[in-house]
Amino acid sequence: MITTPKEKIELLLGAILQDSTEEDEEVLLHLLTGLREKQQGIHRRYINAALHMVGKFEPEVSEVRIPITPIIHNTIKVPHGGIIATIADAAMGGLASRSVPEGFNVVTTNMNVTYIATTTNKELIARGRFVHKGRQTLVMECDIEDETGRKLAIATGSFFVIQRR
Repeated sequence: MITTPKEKIELLLGAILQDSTEEDEEVLLHLLTGLREKQQGIHRRYINAALHMVGKFEPEVSEVRIPITPIIHNTIKVPHGGIIATIADAAMGGLASRSVPEGFNVVTTNMNVTYIATTTNKELIARGRFVHKGRQTLVMECDIEDETGRKLAIATGSFFVIQRR
């Protein structure tokens, strides 16, 4: 009788691998590698680990990157719009959160994404920047491109400053 989560995982992994396609194996390897990197402290959040998200944050600009893999594909095998919105939010919110005083953070209050094109290339790159820095609200912009510089979307976001819990 299977009783522990670990036993359930072992059984499930065995069944998945027995019936897997090459794409299933690529996806599983991607997810397990991300989880391992989370355990090793390379990623702080599970979403970043699952997407293999990396970011670079300077005082006025940010850059967030994720590889384009089947993990993020929609039904026509291009990056899902929700994933594009996710990395835009990460680029803008990550930059905004680094700009507020110690003991404070930000939450997204509004975000708009305009989709321009799609890609079948290798990487999504979101670059965030400030439009307005207030004491309680921040307004940001973000361009989302692939590694060739093809512009895929533009986003704007508003962030509210909150006290950290």
